[in-house]
Amino acid sequence: MGFLLWILYGLAAGACASWLLGSSHEWYWNIIIGIVGSIVGGFVASLFGIKSNNWIGSFVISVVGAVICLLLYNYLA
Repeated sequence: MGFLLWILYGLAAGACASWLLGSSHEWYWNIIIGIVGSIVGGFVASLFGIKSNNWIGSFVISVVGAVICLLLYNYLA
């Protein structure tokens, strides 16, 4: 069950990032970008000393990380 929620959370974060940047990718790329963005967002937030104790803050951090990953992906591809 936890793995399925992890996939859905990645899909939501990746879809929000794609929507914010106006890019269109397949759903599976949104999942990958969202999951990797969650990791990147958590790392960047920890560098700045930002901690989130609720799911809304974690989701915002994940979307910011996904936006960073999507910008890098669009720049390199």
